[in-house]
Amino acid sequence: MASERRSSEESAKTRTAILDATEKIMREKGYAAVSSRRVAAVAGLKSQLVHYHFGTMDDLFLALFRRTEEAFFTSHMRASASSNPLQMLWDRSIDARGNRLVAEFMALAHHREAIRTELARAAKRIRNVETAVWARMLEEHGISPETCPPVVASVLMAGISRALATEAALGVSVGHAETLAFVERYLQQMGLQRRPTETPARKKRP
Repeated sequence: MASERRSSEESAKTRTAILDATEKIMREKGYAAVSSRRVAAVAGLKSQLVHYHFGTMDDLFLALFRRTEEAFFTSHMRASASSNPLQMLWDRSIDARGNRLVAEFMALAHHREAIRTELARAAKRIRNVETAVWARMLEEHGISPETCPPVVASVLMAGISRALATEAALGVSVGHAETLAFVERYLQQMGLQRRPTETPARKKRP
């Protein structure tokens, strides 16, 4: 029993190391740079172990996406339950580190049907959470859904953050500061922005 438990723990550690290495490569070099040999080298393992634990590279990408999506969803749920959920969700949506990996999975989805299916499922899941938050907050502040449809607000928030992330990856920052300021100002005017005492330190953007 003890040996089986140790074997299971070692297997879990190896799988985690492989997933961590794959994520690191995708963030730094892009999904096209991911190979079993490179993953193994970054993880400090033999390349055969990559296929032993994940079968194919598609299986590896899928496992990493599901791990990433679950962590992202959990974080979204925490944000939605905070005292200032819209600001928290906005902060998450413009997080450069998270957007980098999402962009790689979106690019990969053009070539992997399984990833495309999972990405669509995850997007719908997140959209439902964000729309529910918008609906609740708008109602609490007396803003009718006709004036600002919750689902439209959710789409706009996601679209703006995605556009900023895509352009930033290309080295384009024209209009970004103004757009960020506009969104912050809009949230503030609606009375939906977090109280000053809860505002986290925000990095200066170029």
